[in-house]
Amino acid sequence: MVSEMSKRAGVFLFLLLAALFLLVNRGAYQGYFQDDEIDNLSWAPRLPAVDYLKAALSPRFQENNFRPVGHFYFYAAGRAFHLEFPGYVAAIQLLHLFNVWLIWLLARRLGAKPFAAAAACVFFAFHMALFDAIWKPMYVFDVLCAAFCLLSLLAYAHGRWVWSFVAFWLAYKSKELAVMLPLVLACYELWFGQRRWVRLAPFFLVSLSFGLQGMLSHANRNNDYTFRFTPVALAATSAFYASRVFLVPWLGFALPVAAVVWRSRRTWLGLAMMAAFCFPLLFLPGRLFSAYCYLPFTGLALAFAGVADAVPPAAVAAFLLLFAPIEYREWRTERRATLAADGEVRQWVGGAARLASAAPRIDAALCAGLPPSFHHWGAVGALRYLIRPNLEVRFLDDAGGQKPRAGERVAVLTWDPGERQVHSAIHTPGMGDLSYLRIDSPASLWQLGEGWYGLEGDYRWIAPAASARLDRPEGARRFELRLNVGQDMLRQAGPPTVRISLNGQNLEPRSFRKSGWQEAQWDLPAARPGPVQVTFQVTPGFQAPGDSRKLGIAVGAFGFR
Repeated sequence: MVSEMSKRAGVFLFLLLAALFLLVNRGAYQGYFQDDEIDNLSWAPRLPAVDYLKAALSPRFQENNFRPVGHFYFYAAGRAFHLEFPGYVAAIQLLHLFNVWLIWLLARRLGAKPFAAAAACVFFAFHMALFDAIWKPMYVFDVLCAAFCLLSLLAYAHGRWVWSFVAFWLAYKSKELAVMLPLVLACYELWFGQRRWVRLAPFFLVSLSFGLQGMLSHANRNNDYTFRFTPVALAATSAFYASRVFLVPWLGFALPVAAVVWRSRRTWLGLAMMAAFCFPLLFLPGRLFSAYCYLPFTGLALAFAGVADAVPPAAVAAFLLLFAPIEYREWRTERRATLAADGEVRQWVGGAARLASAAPRIDAALCAGLPPSFHHWGAVGALRYLIRPNLEVRFLDDAGGQKPRAGERVAVLTWDPGERQVHSAIHTPGMGDLSYLRIDSPASLWQLGEGWYGLEGDYRWIAPAASARLDRPEGARRFELRLNVGQDMLRQAGPPTVRISLNGQNLEPRSFRKSGWQEAQWDLPAARPGPVQVTFQVTPGFQAPGDSRKLGIAVGAFGFR
């Protein structure tokens, strides 16, 4: 009866923890996809299910970073939820709670008392270093990898070697970091097992095979995924991950003290587990993400259970209470930044969806500017998801990419960072050039040439040299330029001088000594109507503090009157 009541109490307390977790993280359901997630959704649901099975069973290293178990999540969720973001969050948060339960089972299997195991679960469940992993579906690879690693270790602890090996294989097929799991199993065998090393041979052979294939392949050469075995890389990564342990800079370096002060095998195994899974991350300075702590911190949780067993419960409760304000500060910061970035991407994808429904027959798409957290591959994935898989997507900053080809229907999407909205237009075959361009109009994009930067409200900066096309109408006798001259520009570089050429004919240079919005006009001699190539030359150039761009002037509109 006591055992039954204890089990019921445990279930009740776990459900209470799950309810509190979901309450604290309910804001995640107000978020939205980011670039990697949309990129995966653009192709994963279309891939045949048998391809996932083949890749999951294959002993070959996937050079294209295809992770069949992790990507199958996007296959299944994409077909079930489409672009309904809350469904994706619910799935990943349930997986996280499943991992919390596995930590409980494993800690108890290793001999931790109920209070210590529960404290480890609370520590892991709410640790804000893992914020992105429980808010962003793109980190499902880490969450799934952790789940299968914990299942493998738990099965191994129960003597079920075959199931442990199967879980290890699936962990690796979720994310390559699981290649370090055999070292963790060896530590278990050393401290908790009967030191039957032969059992570990299949694990180490698979780990060695995948590790060698990964090192010898030509994938990830000289990019962010390239291992950097240098002191500089090690200094940067170790400082970063140490700061994530207790959310205080450098404090994580004190963890080895726990192994010395609290001579507990559970603590040793947990710290060894954390070190093993952290080891590859220490040589990836190009991929510093807090969510990558997810798998290593399962070991940290087990180490915490070992320490909690060795100190009074009041000390454990006091630590968790003192840690809570630090967690809350991190939660507020991350929540605010995440929802702001997600809101911008939601606006962009929503604008693309409206464009797709209004004009589904598009030959190509041209993007002018994106939300800061949204990269090119996300925009490509969104447009291919919404319109068609093989859609050609171009970007204004690609040389010549803004010029429609003969007979093309081009969708133009312009991101306005001031209004945090996307404006769209369609360029159809035979559509002529405009004679006067308002820079904040999407219709102006296909007439802009080299040297134009992204839209900022109702203007764009140009480089010191820029070009555009106009159509000169019949009887046009005046050229107009509307520009904005900033005080910082005048103070740092002096008055800018603008030289404009129309089909090679130079207009009179103009210097602008006042700040603010102003218009300049040039009287023109009579000329035949037709296409005109406009070039701008601005001297001196200007570079704003903290801005790597070489700037000319801020242009709001120009053209024939």
